[in-house]
Amino acid sequence: MIHLIQFHYSTDNLGYLLFSGTAALAVDPGDPDPVMGILRKKNLQLKMIVNTHGHYDHTSGNSRLSSLTGAEILKPGGNELSGILAEPISVIATPGHTEDSICLHFDHRLLTGDTLFIANIGNCPPSRLKIFRHSLSRILSLDDETVVYPGHDYTERSLQRAATIEKDNADLKEFIAAYHSPPVASTIGIEKRINPYLRTDSPEVITYLKENNKATTNAFQRFKSFIEL
Repeated sequence: MIHLIQFHYSTDNLGYLLFSGTAALAVDPGDPDPVMGILRKKNLQLKMIVNTHGHYDHTSGNSRLSSLTGAEILKPGGNELSGILAEPISVIATPGHTEDSICLHFDHRLLTGDTLFIANIGNCPPSRLKIFRHSLSRILSLDDETVVYPGHDYTERSLQRAATIEKDNADLKEFIAAYHSPPVASTIGIEKRINPYLRTDSPEVITYLKENNKATTNAFQRFKSFIEL
């Protein structure tokens, strides 16, 4: 079994330490200090450092953490991390936010970096919108019970915005009433029901787009229009 610890750093970044036995793997350790604290407390040895993409707020702790622990910094590429923890971790390429974006999937858990947040998605340049939509469809094809662990905690303002768009969304109201952190997490099934970026076929989202003079001709146009708002 792989254990997961989520930690905050900077203003709203989220990093992760995964471990089984005494072996550990750090994901997006922009600040090494929380990682070192967990390693000491749990008596763990850091074997590898992995980033969901190359933006500095996610990678800024790599060099120092590697020098402190001797952990290898994973280079991009491959579709599986194996031989480190108790079970393999699938690497899912999800280009869009950046060309090198990945998600990490294991045991019905998904680390989504800046690809998917709670009730929100990552920024994406216009030239990569089609491939980003495809990347989202890849992870949305996972089991609805898959737990989503994002790379930032934008949750409060994202839920507030979603609630102003889909005022009659009962699933969204239920999630807002029940949500508490830590951890900052939802599921694939929940995101399908509450995330307006994934719900551009919803009548309320279409109405919202029209009220903002945005095109709603087809599914991709609605997705593009919503991102442009």
